[in-house]
Amino acid sequence: MITSTRESFIEFMPVSIFGSVMGLCGLSFAWRRAAVIWNIWELPYLIFRLFAIAAFIALSACYLVKWYKFRKLIIEEFRSPKTICFFATYIICLLLLPGVVIDFFPRVAIVIWCTGAILMLFFAWYMLRRWLDERQEPDSAMPAWVLPIVGTLDIPIIGNQLPLPGIHEITMMAFGIGSVFALVLLVILISRLIFQAPLPEGLQPSLFILTAPLALAFTVYHQLTMKLDITAGTLFYFNLFLALLLGSKIFLIPRACPFKISWWSVSFPLSALSITALTYVENKPDWAHQLFAAGMLLLATIVISYLSVMTMFRVATKTF
Repeated sequence: MITSTRESFIEFMPVSIFGSVMGLCGLSFAWRRAAVIWNIWELPYLIFRLFAIAAFIALSACYLVKWYKFRKLIIEEFRSPKTICFFATYIICLLLLPGVVIDFFPRVAIVIWCTGAILMLFFAWYMLRRWLDERQEPDSAMPAWVLPIVGTLDIPIIGNQLPLPGIHEITMMAFGIGSVFALVLLVILISRLIFQAPLPEGLQPSLFILTAPLALAFTVYHQLTMKLDITAGTLFYFNLFLALLLGSKIFLIPRACPFKISWWSVSFPLSALSITALTYVENKPDWAHQLFAAGMLLLATIVISYLSVMTMFRVATKTF
């Protein structure tokens, strides 16, 4: 077991841990959709919704304390090309959380979403400008690169449900930016994986992030068109193949790589895949798609529950 040399969890706490909130939000959305499709109990949705809210509040409070006590560590994290992209996880949380609080506080949800949308667009612009201004080495490309740019695809997920003027054009813009850059970045990253040295074992779980852009693109495309046409089918099945390809590599890693916070990288992509499968079932309710959707939902629930328990255990025992 690998333990940290930090004195406390707050000092150790990486910004990427907000990926846990993303995963919990995504899983709550998946269970809500499953409850509608299969007419099942909404309790899992309610539980994961509360966990998502509680996790965001607790982690935000801890990160504020870290900013007060260990500001230099946060600045170093932001300046590092290996970790700066993970700051997008916090912004994406602001785009997803309105979906779990809108039933209680609709106005608060709108304010949070607007804040997240502005920050996401600015951060995407900032990262693209940074990459263009500074020469990038081929082996510096990491799966986390998709977070700040393709994170714009998270803008329409909840935005399409909000009663805001011009929301359709805003979501169309975000969909255009995110979907086109998703294709560009996937080509760059897959080329890096093929022609450069493999990622370190500690970063291998982040490979699964590459399935999230196409899952989000499928969901947003379906929201905007309300159709399951050849474009939607192409996105769905190619992403399924990509998930099987990367999943076959990732889920063998625990034998060599002990649990780390980076394992949360698989949580949101799994939730996103579950949502796409459930969306497909709404339009193609045959037994094969029903079975696949149920399997994906069960897998996402088991993995995220395991990650939650392990994270709380490591924090409690100070073995982070």
